[in-house]
Amino acid sequence: MMKIQKFYSMTDKILLSSYDGSEPPTLFQRSHSMLITHTGKPLVDYTNDDENGEPFKGSLVCDLDYDEEPFRLPTFFLSPGLISTQAFYEDLVEIGIDNLEVHPVIIRDLNNNVTIDHYLFLNILGRISCVKKIDSGQFGIYASKVPDELNMFMIEEDPSYILVKEHVYIRIKTKYPDIFFDEIPLLEE
Repeated sequence: MMKIQKFYSMTDKILLSSYDGSEPPTLFQRSHSMLITHTGKPLVDYTNDDENGEPFKGSLVCDLDYDEEPFRLPTFFLSPGLISTQAFYEDLVEIGIDNLEVHPVIIRDLNNNVTIDHYLFLNILGRISCVKKIDSGQFGIYASKVPDELNMFMIEEDPSYILVKEHVYIRIKTKYPDIFFDEIPLLEE
């Protein structure tokens, strides 16, 4: 009997049940001002306002914003793009995720005059149309529309969603308690 492939949406959103009242830190992009980060294609830097753009160069610079100290830096940020720790990236590679374009990130904590440099900008290559909205806050997935080789991808319908296949979900959820998942219902065609 063939096992049914399951898919999960990966997020950094804190579940209300584990919310302690403090706001997690966020990032504000300070370099590459015209960069579009959720295309699913190799990055092009439009900072020179050239209509064709240029290949992405240099580190992505972001400023850290937080309300109170001490704070805990998360495994990843979803904005301004997927910005993750070096260790998380290495785990993704070990799992078999090979559709990532990787760039260095410099995160500046201007309040403490500190630079954080163990994060990477992970541009996910792969944005596909494979879902249908089934109610106001949820969508379902047509599994047959997902190429076998894509284990992590974005959806065309809303590129802020990062989807992973079940084996990726299983490996990540046990190691990273600050990453949350929602199972995506399967749709029949």
